[in-house]
Amino acid sequence: MNKTLISLACCATLCALLSACDGKTAANEKNFGITVSQYFEKKGEMCLDPVTWPVDVYETDLRQQKLYPDGVAGQMAALAAAGLARGEDVELPGTLAGSKVKARRYTMADAARPYLHGAAGQPPRLCWGRKSLDKVVRWADPAKAGDHEESSVIYTYRLSDVAPWARTPQVKEAFPVLGRSVDGERTQQEKLYVRSTPQGWQALGLNG
Repeated sequence: MNKTLISLACCATLCALLSACDGKTAANEKNFGITVSQYFEKKGEMCLDPVTWPVDVYETDLRQQKLYPDGVAGQMAALAAAGLARGEDVELPGTLAGSKVKARRYTMADAARPYLHGAAGQPPRLCWGRKSLDKVVRWADPAKAGDHEESSVIYTYRLSDVAPWARTPQVKEAFPVLGRSVDGERTQQEKLYVRSTPQGWQALGLNG
């Protein structure tokens, strides 16, 4: 083999290596950043769990509100304080015939409607902001899983369009997941599991 053929072979090998390092299926910060961003484009909206209105809060729950601020009594009180719910005292039928029990009934306020979002066929939820990628921190070495590879990506996130009520201490205490998300912006690390495809890396469960 002459020098020209050796040079061509080396060049082809180098190009293949560079392609593997820079291609869409390469495990690098750029590709995983694109994958996390695509995931948030579809699933980045941040919402509370669905609420079936009206919500009746009984005296037993009200008595435990200070002990369990993230219980139903604390959550409804927080939404009412934020102007998203209205509460009124009511009497409801008890377990014994003719008996009555006291409760506080909460209904959704008109101020909550702009935050009410729901996909077709799913109950609407109160949504308070959107999550997007801040930066990729690190990732696991890809491992073979059948006909593809899988990895996990650790990242930090940014928040946008955050509703003012979502930053209030009472709401953050009543809804701990929301509170951790708001307080953890740009610092809290989260993990996303991904898999390789011919088009590049994709978040597991993205189409779920």
